[in-house]
Amino acid sequence: MACRFNFRPLALGLLLTTLIFSGCVSMRFDRINNGSDVPAPAAHLQAGTATLAEVLSHYGAPADIVDMEGKFALLYKKSFYQGGQISIGIPLSDLLFFQSSVKLEATGNLLRHDLLALFFTPDGILAETMYERGASHPFWGSFWK
Repeated sequence: MACRFNFRPLALGLLLTTLIFSGCVSMRFDRINNGSDVPAPAAHLQAGTATLAEVLSHYGAPADIVDMEGKFALLYKKSFYQGGQISIGIPLSDLLFFQSSVKLEATGNLLRHDLLALFFTPDGILAETMYERGASHPFWGSFWK
């Protein structure tokens, strides 16, 4: 009786496994935080009544101060980046006498912004508050309001 088992897929699988394991596999993961945590807007600091001193005592020092022709804004911002990369290189020139190699690569990244902007009148009274958490672009949705 003849054996019905086909050795070709097994041999091809072993050859492919040998090629992959004879290559180089590298992985890289990045996590970068730029800035401190951005607090949510406080309910007791209302536009038109809160003063600069009250805002600074509640939130602390801002990341940036912007002068807007008499008015000014305090900016609290944080950027978060997370990325990863995996690559597999298979040197075919060593095993199959070809003068080439195969390289497979996959990458991915995520960039998010947390922002709080507090706008003040020239006399130091809170006029407006803008807040975005986890936005893909800084204040992207605020421009279209």
